[in-house]
Amino acid sequence: MLYISLLTFLYEFISHSHFHLWELEEGPFFNLMNVHFVHNLIINPLIAMLFLSNYPSGFKRQMIYTLKWMFLFLLVEWACEHFGLISYHNGWHFGWSFLFVMIMFPMVRLHHVHKLWALILSVICAVFYLIVFDYL
Repeated sequence: MLYISLLTFLYEFISHSHFHLWELEEGPFFNLMNVHFVHNLIINPLIAMLFLSNYPSGFKRQMIYTLKWMFLFLLVEWACEHFGLISYHNGWHFGWSFLFVMIMFPMVRLHHVHKLWALILSVICAVFYLIVFDYL
C-alpha cells in the first residue's frame, strides 16, 4: 500500500507545476489538493490492499485475476476521462494508461514478494517514461 502511494506522490512531486501527463480534476465536493490526497492516501492503498489480499495461487488463476483488475481499473479510468474527472496532457492518452496499468499491477505484486526487484524495475520504468515524454 505504501509502495503505490509513494510512487503516486513521487509522480506528483516530479510533475507538480509544469509537466503533468494526467491530471485528476476537481469535483463538486473536493478541491484539487483534496482530490490528490484522497486518491493517493485512500483509493490507491485500498486498491493495492484489495488486489493483494485476494491474490490466488496458481499461474493461470493469477493471470486471470490480474487481467480482471486491469480491465476494471481501465474501465474506471475510461469513465473518469469520459466524465471529465481526469484529463490527459503532454502526449499522454488512454493507450499509455493501458501500458501503465499492464505494468502497475504486476509491479504491485512483485513489490509484495520481492521489494528490491520492484524498486529497481520501478526506477527503470520511471526513467523510460521520463525519456519518452521528453522530461529530461
